[in-house]
Amino acid sequence: MNLFTVPASGVVELSGIWEFTFVPEALENLAVETVNFDSLAAVPGCFDLQSGCFMKRGTGLYRCKVRCGGENELVCHGLGLRGVIYWDGKQLASVEAPFSQEKLRFDAGEYGIHQLVIAVNNEFDDSPGSLFRRNYDFYAHGGIYRKVTMSALAPLRLEKLQVIPRNTETGEVEVSLEVSGDVSAKEAFLSWDEGEFLETLKLEKGVGKALFCVPGHKLWTPESPHLHQLTVKVNDQSFTTSFGIRSITAAQGKLFLNGKELKIAGINRHDAHPDFGYAVPDDIRLRDLQMLKEQGYNCIRGCHYPQSEDFLDLCDRVGMMVWEESLAWGNRELSMTDPLFKERQVRETEKMVRKSINHPCVIMWGFLNECSSDFEFSRDLIASLAAAIRKLDTSRPITYGSMFLTKDVCLDLVDVISFNTYPCWYREGQEQYFDRENLLSHLKELADFASAPEYAEKPLLISEIGAEAFPGDHSGLRWSEEYQAELLCEVLRHTLGGGRYSGAFLWQFCDIRTYIGNTCQHRPGGFNRKGIVDGSRRPKLSFKETGKVIKECLNK
Repeated sequence: MNLFTVPASGVVELSGIWEFTFVPEALENLAVETVNFDSLAAVPGCFDLQSGCFMKRGTGLYRCKVRCGGENELVCHGLGLRGVIYWDGKQLASVEAPFSQEKLRFDAGEYGIHQLVIAVNNEFDDSPGSLFRRNYDFYAHGGIYRKVTMSALAPLRLEKLQVIPRNTETGEVEVSLEVSGDVSAKEAFLSWDEGEFLETLKLEKGVGKALFCVPGHKLWTPESPHLHQLTVKVNDQSFTTSFGIRSITAAQGKLFLNGKELKIAGINRHDAHPDFGYAVPDDIRLRDLQMLKEQGYNCIRGCHYPQSEDFLDLCDRVGMMVWEESLAWGNRELSMTDPLFKERQVRETEKMVRKSINHPCVIMWGFLNECSSDFEFSRDLIASLAAAIRKLDTSRPITYGSMFLTKDVCLDLVDVISFNTYPCWYREGQEQYFDRENLLSHLKELADFASAPEYAEKPLLISEIGAEAFPGDHSGLRWSEEYQAELLCEVLRHTLGGGRYSGAFLWQFCDIRTYIGNTCQHRPGGFNRKGIVDGSRRPKLSFKETGKVIKECLNK
């Protein structure tokens, strides 16, 4: 069994090979003390991609040993679809939200070797309050998707360290600090970019907030993604975070980055891979970003769940803007009016904002992809989520991907209008060849609708649009690489070339695994094949062709 040691200070990552077993039982039926761990599995990893339980539904149990003692903090950075954490055979906590970061503080007991077990279940919960229901259009993998970390709790614990840009010309930022434990200190000392501790932040019961000007500040942009660093010292403990100075605003029907009009050459990206599921290695993530940057793409929509800290760190450094959204897909009345679903949505959306608020790459918050926003019963939840975000962060616009277009009745509640539409793919009466006039007529209809007085001040985006393409099909017909490339290039020319649109997010970067069954004949082999690259990142024709159009439009 793998043995990890928690240091007296600092964090240990519990990544590696754990003992493992798969059982068909649900979490509530488990008797962990009787389980025979007869195999091995990697953490991070998806158990339903490995031999013995490939594509099966049930519970994967992971076990390791940890040398530690006393008060500790365990952080699970993302698992799915739900899990239970056990320490020395006793249940510590349950995790009900896929992809979300969960923090747990607990007494590990006497210093020595202890046993950690994480049980993860991937069976569907079709109840109205569920966050991941059957037939979401992306595969419901089971596993510990992201890293697990542990650290010994110090006398002083960091609860919040946020840096929000307030003035890009002067480099003014708002610093918010909250610590717990020994909160007797009356002030914290601040160091910028590894300089000396020359400034102070007054504290009252461990909480402080004030404005500061970052010395020698530089702006964060996709072209020049400059990052600053803040270190805060309270008593003899120090806490550090990275941040960027940039502004993103929505006004006059446009988006502005650092005061300049911003055109979004965007793409939807699932943090997924056919071989690794949602446990995507950083090497592949970085290659994805480099491929997109080389073609001129400047923004990723992280569909349809919170992105990992590691991925956002890469986006910060590479200079890739991100629309980040909380987990949801196609929810209808039973969910939208369910009290438990609302409670979970608000809680998980707030957690996403707190986790990602210091990342300059994140320029928009989103939620409830393709929910039933064409009905009044959805307004309460949409308004509640928008209010929850604005309470935590007023520095970024809010949006959601609407599939109901001109029938949507909730667009007044958000800052940016974003339409998911597939005019040359799912609509009835489509021809076998790409119909350019049909596409342009549809885009004009949406632009006219969004130009009405009640919406004219809101930027307009196409948040999803695309067509499927089988690699190697060069017939020029539907499902061919040429059909897809023609459609996507025309979308970019129209949305980046001026007029009402602020840009588009093409659907999507890579082919992804999705549900498979007798109700999904339009998903051959259980894959959504609308990627501009296939699942293994081999480019289709549209990859380079869209890159040419982006460079032509944005370099005018």
